[in-house]
Amino acid sequence: MKLKTNLKLREVADRYMLVDVSDSDANITDVYTLNSTAAFVWRAAASAPCVPSPQQLADMLCADYDVDPEVALADVSRLLSVWRESGLIVPD
Repeated sequence: MKLKTNLKLREVADRYMLVDVSDSDANITDVYTLNSTAAFVWRAAASAPCVPSPQQLADMLCADYDVDPEVALADVSRLLSVWRESGLIVPD
């Protein structure tokens, strides 16, 4: 699995937006808003050749945030599930 490649993460005030960018045009019919934690997970996943496991992402989250490992894993798993359902994560 990998992240959909034509999505760009943009920071807007205290939120982050994923926008579908094709060439020089932006498709604003599907805009996804993320909080800073979800943006952290997106960046971590985007920096890898394929989406890291939920455990790997949770470990990265725990290294940067003061969060219980079990809570981090549950949150990351839920987030990845939503991203799959929304088409933000696609098969290789």
